[in-house]
Amino acid sequence: MHPKNVNYDDSVALEKSAIIKAAPGTLYRLMGYSSKVAAQFIQLHDSATLPANAAVPKIVIAVAAASNFDIDLGEIGRFFSNGIVACNSSTGPTKTLGVAADCWFNAIYK
Repeated sequence: MHPKNVNYDDSVALEKSAIIKAAPGTLYRLMGYSSKVAAQFIQLHDSATLPANAAVPKIVIAVAAASNFDIDLGEIGRFFSNGIVACNSSTGPTKTLGVAADCWFNAIYK
């Protein structure tokens, strides 16, 4: 269960990254779909803008080829002091933005 009065950020097309919130905020859940035919990583960064390649994410999950993903951070959520950015990456520990727009993101945040 998530708190009341949350906001939603939903993709309108497949994308490489999404600036969920360009200011401090709390992420409660990120779910979506990766259409990539190979596995990749979904990263969450504490930033108001898309971080440069080699940036270190706050959260990273591996996503299987052509599959759904769901990061549920519960009622308390995870606070991001600068902003909330989600992106795909071909590497886990640092950002290497994918070449293709192949992710659909749905975020619940405050």
